[in-house]
Amino acid sequence: MFATPFGAAATTPPPTPSTSVPTPAPTTATDDSSTPVALSLAAAGTGVVAPGADLTVTVEVTGPSSGGTISLALDDSALRSSSSLISWLDGGEAGSLVTVATAPAPTGGGTVSITVPAAQLPGGLGGAHGLQATLDGAGSAAVSARGTVVVDDGISSRADVTVIAPITSVASATGLIQPAALEAFTNDTGVLTRELDSVIGRPVTIAVDPRIIVSIRALGSTAPESAVAWLQRLESASNPVIPLSYGDSDLSGERQAGATSALQPTSFDYALDPADFTDVDPLIEPTATPTSDSPTPSASPTPAAPSVPTLEQLTDWDYASTTIAWPRAGSVTAADLPFFAASGYSASIIDSQQLTPASGDAGEALQAVATTGEQTVLAADHAVSQAVQDAVAASTDTSRGQAVGELSAALALAAETGGGTPENPTPVLAVLDRAAMNLNSIDQVVSTVQALPWSAPGSLSELLQITPTQTVSLVDAPQPDERVTRIANLLLGGQQIDSYSSVLSNPQLLSGRHRADLLTLLSNAWVANEGGWSVATDAFNEETATTLRSVQIVEGSDINLLSSSAPLPLTISNELPYPVSVIVHVTASNGRLLIDQNDVGVVVEANSRKSAQIPVTAVANGSVVLSFQLTSATGVLIANPSPVAVNVSADWETWGTVIFVVALVLLFGGGLARNILRRRKERRAAPDAAVAPPAPETAAAPEVTS
Repeated sequence: MFATPFGAAATTPPPTPSTSVPTPAPTTATDDSSTPVALSLAAAGTGVVAPGADLTVTVEVTGPSSGGTISLALDDSALRSSSSLISWLDGGEAGSLVTVATAPAPTGGGTVSITVPAAQLPGGLGGAHGLQATLDGAGSAAVSARGTVVVDDGISSRADVTVIAPITSVASATGLIQPAALEAFTNDTGVLTRELDSVIGRPVTIAVDPRIIVSIRALGSTAPESAVAWLQRLESASNPVIPLSYGDSDLSGERQAGATSALQPTSFDYALDPADFTDVDPLIEPTATPTSDSPTPSASPTPAAPSVPTLEQLTDWDYASTTIAWPRAGSVTAADLPFFAASGYSASIIDSQQLTPASGDAGEALQAVATTGEQTVLAADHAVSQAVQDAVAASTDTSRGQAVGELSAALALAAETGGGTPENPTPVLAVLDRAAMNLNSIDQVVSTVQALPWSAPGSLSELLQITPTQTVSLVDAPQPDERVTRIANLLLGGQQIDSYSSVLSNPQLLSGRHRADLLTLLSNAWVANEGGWSVATDAFNEETATTLRSVQIVEGSDINLLSSSAPLPLTISNELPYPVSVIVHVTASNGRLLIDQNDVGVVVEANSRKSAQIPVTAVANGSVVLSFQLTSATGVLIANPSPVAVNVSADWETWGTVIFVVALVLLFGGGLARNILRRRKERRAAPDAAVAPPAPETAAAPEVTS
């Protein structure tokens, strides 16, 4: 519900001596000498009091405190600008601190409520003032905490606050969120569900990572029910929705690493299965592929074959605007803005700490919409944004109250310095950090904005309709050299993969996956985990190098060519999960061999090897080195030249033929001669047999009788 408005301060009891009510730490707390003592403080309500009212402040002590005394001091000089507020909260010098109360600190940690009677407060207070609590005598060095209080002495300025909250996923190295992760993220307690629950239906603009939308749609009918329901809730939300870059990629890092335009996904064909789109999510509505060019009437028409959604269908959404670049705060240089504009972004969200009025007038208030060069910038008020962020991230009631009080002060200063009136309020832009994965406290932020008399929720559409009248200068905040170098290496690998993928009939199967993975690896979510990002980028670069070695010529032994012409064998391996088409280009080191066909096309199936035959003709004997290289059909070099030594001995073929013929002649000639001699011998023997005398008769044996 709404926070307590200023009018409630009038019900404060009459001034009394300052009192404190300590609240001991929970009995379950354990002392840990390694945990530092820390303080937080919050003025009652939304950090606002009326003139003449008592000031009640809650001070919380965390850590192994051993008692001591808490002193509460107030800066009787009012803060005059957002920059002075930031300086105060960051530990800058105070104007004139006045101690207004003291109280004993709780031993072992806890909270103390300190009420300062109005009579003990400095006179003439009005506007935003700094508050400071200091813990002394607790057995260690003094510990302090700073906050704010706004004395509402009739502040008449007004501000309209547009809040933008990101909805992103955790750091990852895959271009699409896996189904199991989607189900976990979108269930009742999942991170995406919590993020959407916090902002849906509230006066907050949602900046969503398109990767979430695409990951759900790419699964078609197999998407988890919780993910589909989450997407439908987002589609029906009344909130304005704008897209982050895909994967919330680091836009300024891309430019500083040498990209010519902001990277975008090119295809998700690698992840789409036509079988998943026979009964598709109506948010996709892919166009079916007709079964014939000229369908004929039929009582039972053949259903159209399912078709996977296009890139445009996967990424399409009813966005309030698609032309806002939102680089990470504190990472932008002036040279990045033309890069954003050339990439289709007409406006860029820039943290106000990086912007100064070009006039050089320190007293000139920074406007929410301004120009630098030819680019439009949307200045995110740093003080307001930080207070919103702190309120959302707070883990205790006191720290949350401290952040809400700072928000009240930041909005009062923004309204006052901007000169806003109820009829013409000052536009203010506040943005939440990408790391804000828990937005549960945003209700209190919105309630504070609505309850304060000098602020009200603003709309993104009204902000974008403002014609800028202020020129600002951007203070460069380049990214660390090591990070830029790593991004440059990733971009180089992406360019190589884009060229290499031309070996596929559908290059997007390879390059589309690599681009999506690359964008996710460039996500701003990785910034909080530099060590993990270094490991992930090293692994990705190694995977890229492996891919670029996937199609190779299998190294063979030297070749002995013993004929004048013959096809030379060459084996090509393909370790990609897709078939590839390559051209084998052959060159000879000298003229002893003529290449009958210099370019030979070969199709190698996925995860297989294939032999190619290269026809050659020998001209002279000797050694020749053949250089084989593989290119795609578009001429991209796929495999570096592979030399093979060929020993040409074409005379062996001639001499072998001669020897064979001679042997054949001798064989048949010898046989023929033997046959002739045998026949002659037979003819000479025939007359001799004709004149030979008859053989003598043999006498009969005498008959013997008994």
